[in-house]
Amino acid sequence: MKTLFIPLMMIFLCISHKSYANPNQLKLTVQEYFNTYMQRKDFKKFMSFYAKDATLKDIIYGNDLRNKAEIQSFLNWHNGKFDRLASENILTVTNQVIENQSAITEGYFHQFRFNDKEFGPWLFIISLEFNEDNKIIKQTDWINYTPRKDFLGGLNMNKLIK
Repeated sequence: MKTLFIPLMMIFLCISHKSYANPNQLKLTVQEYFNTYMQRKDFKKFMSFYAKDATLKDIIYGNDLRNKAEIQSFLNWHNGKFDRLASENILTVTNQVIENQSAITEGYFHQFRFNDKEFGPWLFIISLEFNEDNKIIKQTDWINYTPRKDFLGGLNMNKLIK
């Protein structure tokens, strides 16, 4: 009985334990995600990083999106007229921590024009959590939108960007 119990227990543990993907693969996924975001050219590829049940909270705007379809509609790169002003890339990553199945990324969005109105630069912190397939399941955005009068009022901390 004891000799049968140990192999069965090992099989059960292997089946019931969710093993996450290689941590190095997660780092590559995060890098690819932000490279795709920086270039802002391939929206289909950008959305491929999200799981179907992903959520996104935009803390400053107060948006609470509950699935990939809502996220796609909210982030839609094809909505409106967008032009880069200050850089070939739309954003710069300044700091990033990747641990377990999470990534915290700091940086800033470069100046751009949207529907003939200038915006940015904007500081950001983006928190991403991934599932075992390295798909984003939770995103939390902290983006310091300006001009402030169009969003919230208060201090413009983006003036710290040099």
